[in-house]
Amino acid sequence: MDRRKINFLKIENYEHPWDKSARNTLEEMPGFTAIIRKLNEISFDRLLRIHYTGSGLKVNSNNAPEVYEVLQEACEILSIDRQPELYFHQDSYGINAVTAGVEKSIIVLSSECAELLSPEELMFVIAHELGHIKSQHVLYYQTASCLPTIANLVGRATLGIGSLITVGVEMALLNWRRMSELTADRSGLLACQQPEVAASVLVKMAGLPKKYYSSPTIVDEFIKQAREFESYGTLDQIAKVIGVMNQSRSCVPPSYSSGWRVANTPEL
Repeated sequence: MDRRKINFLKIENYEHPWDKSARNTLEEMPGFTAIIRKLNEISFDRLLRIHYTGSGLKVNSNNAPEVYEVLQEACEILSIDRQPELYFHQDSYGINAVTAGVEKSIIVLSSECAELLSPEELMFVIAHELGHIKSQHVLYYQTASCLPTIANLVGRATLGIGSLITVGVEMALLNWRRMSELTADRSGLLACQQPEVAASVLVKMAGLPKKYYSSPTIVDEFIKQAREFESYGTLDQIAKVIGVMNQSRSCVPPSYSSGWRVANTPEL
């Protein structure tokens, strides 16, 4: 299909309000700046890039031209001038993707993405990751993923006081991380420009067996399930938050596994 380029797209044009609100709360928390500083001191950004680039296969126009073209088009649609590097990685989680690197970002796709997703579905996945990059989520994502290690380092340096501070920051980070997925899903939808394609990706990532991919009702049932999930009462809401708060990408090894499951269905 002919997709429309979105000229001069800004973060404010698609940022989800829950993402913005949760991020503002996070940045106002005492101790958060100290944690970010510690993260930079131990060079986690560089370590993550080394990890991913050293264990994956770099995608280019020669070895995987169809996938590389999707990346190029997604960057063009979303007005991203600095195209990130793209890698394949064998991932036990199946359909999976992750972004790393603040100064020089990279996107890592599981091999299953190329095998099980159509070019349109790949557009949604890659543009979702580009949304994280464009919205400057990567630093905070890496902070959340590596916070236990950071908390231990800060705690040692402050005789344990820093560890107490990081508990509150960790809860705020995990809450923001879930909200940021809504912004990234909007980015994916802006690029693929087909709500049914976005829903199809989410269904497959939720664990749909391959033999049911052609089922004509599976997407409708999935959306129905998502709406039921959102209608839970107060007590159920608490259980829901506990259940999904830490479901997203992790630091090392890469894991995108549950980042887009039912709790994160985009507003179609």
